[in-house]
Amino acid sequence: MKNINLLPIEYREKEKFSIRRVIIILFFVLLAFASVYLYYSLELEIDYKETQLKIMKIELARLEKIIKEVKNLEKDKKVVEDRINVIEGLIANQSHLSRVLGEFSASILDEVWIDNLSLNTNQTFSFAAHTFNNYLIAKYMVALKDEPAFENIELASVQKSKIKEEDQDVEIVNFKLSGVFLKNIENESEGK
Repeated sequence: MKNINLLPIEYREKEKFSIRRVIIILFFVLLAFASVYLYYSLELEIDYKETQLKIMKIELARLEKIIKEVKNLEKDKKVVEDRINVIEGLIANQSHLSRVLGEFSASILDEVWIDNLSLNTNQTFSFAAHTFNNYLIAKYMVALKDEPAFENIELASVQKSKIKEEDQDVEIVNFKLSGVFLKNIENESEGK
């Protein structure tokens, strides 16, 4: 059976101890402490992350300088490689030019004097020369055609003139020849 207190509120005995009320108050106090703890721990975490962010920004700025320097070095490396390639090409062309000139000197006749020689990058050549007669021109053209390094030897012009030598008029023939020098012959010679 239940006890029912019919006395008015003023006369009733007050409850001395309520566990329910203590638990609720304790809960709110713990909740307040937990909230304060959570707030301060989050504040500390935010400060730590901001410090890390500043450090990372400083490191990023340092790395960007290094990246920029590396890019400049790569550009410089490319420029140097291009220059090296140009120099190697010039050396190769120089050796090629010396071989072509060697072929010319090997095929030249004693009675023919080359006056003006031009070599072009498209493997063509042309030159002006002097000799005593047309027979020597034909002989020199045959000598060039017999060389494996030259082909398409063509006579561009022939002109007779006189020069004074030891009080005599000497008749000479000025002529121009053109042709093609072959690189393949060169490469085959190197391979042997």
